[in-house]
Amino acid sequence: MTPFAQLSSTAVPSGAESARARTRVRRWQAKAAPFQASALVFALACVGIVGVAYTLDRNTRHSTSQQATTELAGGARVAASTFAVLRANLRASAGQIAASLDLQRAVIANDRAALQQLADSRNARIAIGGRVYGSLPAAPRLASTALIAGNGRVLARVTIAVAMGNQLLKLLRDETPLRPAAALMLVRNERVVAGGPLGAKVSTVHGRVTFRSVDFQAQQAPLGFAKISVVAVEQVRAIQAAALPARRRLLFASLITLGLAAALALRLGRPVARLLNDVSRLSRQAQTDALTGLANRRSLEERLTEELARAAVHQTSLACVLADIDNFKAVNDQYGHQSGDAVLRAVAQAFGQSVREVDVAGRYGGEEFALLLPGSSLAAGRRVAERVRQSVASTVVATPNGDQLRVTVSFGVAAYPASADAESLLTAADEALYRAKRAGKNRVVIDAATDLYAVAEPEVPEPAPVASLHA
Repeated sequence: MTPFAQLSSTAVPSGAESARARTRVRRWQAKAAPFQASALVFALACVGIVGVAYTLDRNTRHSTSQQATTELAGGARVAASTFAVLRANLRASAGQIAASLDLQRAVIANDRAALQQLADSRNARIAIGGRVYGSLPAAPRLASTALIAGNGRVLARVTIAVAMGNQLLKLLRDETPLRPAAALMLVRNERVVAGGPLGAKVSTVHGRVTFRSVDFQAQQAPLGFAKISVVAVEQVRAIQAAALPARRRLLFASLITLGLAAALALRLGRPVARLLNDVSRLSRQAQTDALTGLANRRSLEERLTEELARAAVHQTSLACVLADIDNFKAVNDQYGHQSGDAVLRAVAQAFGQSVREVDVAGRYGGEEFALLLPGSSLAAGRRVAERVRQSVASTVVATPNGDQLRVTVSFGVAAYPASADAESLLTAADEALYRAKRAGKNRVVIDAATDLYAVAEPEVPEPAPVASLHA
């Protein structure tokens, strides 16, 4: 087996396997793209729907709470008004009892039995001189007194009262338009006197009060009597429960909308995938060389500026390699531009497979290529260039007429910070490349102006002569 045959059997299968692997990846990506696009559309729809649903749900809960607050405040005011009417009625009732003929006769006759009977039947207390007939509810109570007078003096006092307790609350509640879950309490000096835990402290914070770890929404109104207020309360849990039907309807509508969004996403998946692929392809085309798939000159120059700025900030190095295919014009002249393009693609593949992910390989123009090696010194750049040189020299390219050929590449290497900016770095690498061409091609030459780096360079053996074209 000839040396050329050995090169063919070792280099070509590796490239073919890599190409097959990339083809499988592209096929998988093509199949997955519509589903990925559908997922993207559905995710965006979900964000919008969930955001709207959350806002509506929060507004529903807030609206329900506000409505409950308004109803409780109105109920407390109505209860206070009802109490004022009840107080006026109590005064009228006391006057009616005092003005009754039966009571006046019993007072004039000092008929104790009649006075006792009248006091018991009218739930009143009658006081004549030092005697008292009947009794009143225990304090706190709402009382009203009427006088019976004659000859300029008071003959008797008639007092009727209503206990400030559950009975009075029932009267007030019957006249107050509140929801069934709401209730009334009487509070005096911030302590419950009726309608709740007796003696419990009522401390309203942001319209809420807590009894025995249970939260209530509360609104109060003063009664204008003995520092007593009426408080309308309703459990927060009951208020929230009132919003459940609306929230369930909202959830149901959201689920239906999500289902429609999923169906729409499936329908739009393929068009969106095509659109995203077109955008991605246009972006790649703006940054890459169409023939080789490497970075184009514009992208190389942009990355060079970025990497130089990064190296200056972090005080690191940056190696720049310029390369030129040897005798490339002869390839085009003898085999045609189709074979020339095949050579360019083969050389580009060797460049791309010989560098790190952080490195940048690109087509600088025509048959010229460039490498940007962040964090690499001049010596490291030379080693990478030598590795690429050997990879290219080991690559064979088939021509349309069945011939097989090999090509070689010459390299020039320069580095930052020896070259302080992009222009001087490219100039130094280009001059090193020119010297490589004059020295016989198919070799790596470093920036000779950088004596410090040149002294530190290891010796690289001179490559064996290789014919640039093989038939």
